Amino acid sequence: MFFAHSRLRAAVAAAVLLLAGQVRAADQPLAKPYSAKDFVRIVEKDAGLTPAQLREREQQRRIAVVNRANNVFTLLGGEMALQKGDAAVALMTHMVMLERTRSPEVAERALEMSVALNAFEQAEAIYRRWQEIEPVPGEAQRRMGWMRNLLLGKADAKLSGLDDVLENASEEQTRRIFLLLAQAAVQQQGLAKKASKEVHKVAGKYPQMPEAAIADVIYSAQEGNERHAVKALQRLARVDAEILPPTALTLRLVAQQNPGILQRFFKDTDTKKLSPVWQEMEISSLVAAKQTDKAYARLQELLADNPNADLYIQAALLANSRKEDISVISGYLDKAYNAGNSEQKSRAAVVGAMRYADLKQYRQAQTWVGRITAPGFVFDKAVLKASLAGEQGDVKTALAETRRAQKLPEKQGRFFSSADLQRVYLFALAKSDRPQEALSELNSLAAKAAKQRGGNELLPDILYQRAMVYEQLGRPEKAVADLRRVVQLNPNGAAGMNALGYTLLTSPDAQKNFDEAFKLIQTAYQLEPESGAINDSMGWAYYLKGDAQAALPYLQFAHKETPDAEVSAHLGEVLWKLGEQEQAKTVWAEGLKKGGNVKLLKVTMQRFGVAVSSEKTAKAKKAR
Repeated sequence: MFFAHSRLRAAVAAAVLLLAGQVRAADQPLAKPYSAKDFVRIVEKDAGLTPAQLREREQQRRIAVVNRANNVFTLLGGEMALQKGDAAVALMTHMVMLERTRSPEVAERALEMSVALNAFEQAEAIYRRWQEIEPVPGEAQRRMGWMRNLLLGKADAKLSGLDDVLENASEEQTRRIFLLLAQAAVQQQGLAKKASKEVHKVAGKYPQMPEAAIADVIYSAQEGNERHAVKALQRLARVDAEILPPTALTLRLVAQQNPGILQRFFKDTDTKKLSPVWQEMEISSLVAAKQTDKAYARLQELLADNPNADLYIQAALLANSRKEDISVISGYLDKAYNAGNSEQKSRAAVVGAMRYADLKQYRQAQTWVGRITAPGFVFDKAVLKASLAGEQGDVKTALAETRRAQKLPEKQGRFFSSADLQRVYLFALAKSDRPQEALSELNSLAAKAAKQRGGNELLPDILYQRAMVYEQLGRPEKAVADLRRVVQLNPNGAAGMNALGYTLLTSPDAQKNFDEAFKLIQTAYQLEPESGAINDSMGWAYYLKGDAQAALPYLQFAHKETPDAEVSAHLGEVLWKLGEQEQAKTVWAEGLKKGGNVKLLKVTMQRFGVAVSSEKTAKAKKAR
């Protein structure tokens, strides 16, 4: 939806303007400074009133002012709810305010909001109520009546009346009309082909308005008129250098439905003259077309002409996708950090922290986290701090950081959402050294999620981590039951399939469940062949099947990607079986220094008669 994501130029201004006409009518003497004659006239007018009547008049005036202030703040609350994504509250607020104020401006805003949210039943109710309140349609009702017909598919091929609607609209209303036109084209198959010429002609009258260019892009692209679509995109790039949300949505639609238009746009446009954000979009479009080498070369050209933080961050991301060495990625991020403003520095820092965390180089990751300082990244920083603590086994800190983050006023960052924070919290719970307490809390969270509307989105993560706790408590049958439910709720989730398969492989009934486990892990591998955890499961499954040679490459890949104690135990055992005992001992010795299931690794080493020496013992021997 275009309108739902459009700019609310200021929620305060929107709310105030809805009642602007009423405020002026009620408080007309305040619209301009008093003159001496005004004072004389007012005094003479009130001269015949008794003190009690004067007090009554003043009281009524104060009540009116309070009522108008309450109305403004109620509408403001509705606009703020819309900004935060609570569309139902926003729409209900405006419907209630329509009954309270009987204002055409409020009716128009409520109707705009409902059609933008595809709440057509509510839209019809608002429109009928508006007709009752205003039997003789004013400009606003005629304008929204036209838009209602458009969105209901009742507009003709030439969009008759569009010129009149726009002629009597304010600038803000015009912007919204163009966005609703674009929304209608997306929702109504065939509308763009019928009306693209009319929209193109009208949009040309507003060369400085991004919303007009957006409508022109959508209609021209859907009609198949590449030339008009490219011209409209060039105009859009000129008037919206930042790529605001409606523009970003437009570009995504074009990329999905007409990728050739974007390619032609970048080919026909001197991108060196575009803003860095549009230059980033060029690189992204090349990556989406799987032309990564061309994207990388183009990025180097852009950086040579105009080195800036946004492009350096893009270079770091692209280098990461090309599996460049961390030193190359870090080099780009350092340049972005040194050249950028506060927002860009923090964005680079988040990327740096995540990349080093992926490599389990936690000291460097924490250094980057410390560089996150922009106010808009407070939530991202909190999630990263909690995640890093959890991955390093510092469960106490991880839980403290997640609980602190849960109290932040905003639960959405630039990179992470409240769902991400929930996953970190659940992971930390599952790693707790007090599994019985963790189980109790996970039970409570599962019961709560099951009762909540939309709780099934949270339930798989809760059940997954509860399964890990059940394993820790030696209750594999409970773990298997939870993981079966995870796979049922998310049938295409590779992580859930892999966890269930691996748990079946290592359960007391492993032999009986082997075929099912192997099939689950194979399917998970097909979905995510680059996952270290899934490669470990795949290799271990082949080994248990009796094929150590087939198991080796999977486990070597897993060890490279996730060199923790459990993976080291598996790889070492397979190497030992293949006659590479010395290499197995080396892998095991390195694994003891890593995190993870060190207990399993020690048991494996003892099973093969390899002494488990602690780091202190090794240092003592070296000293002797």
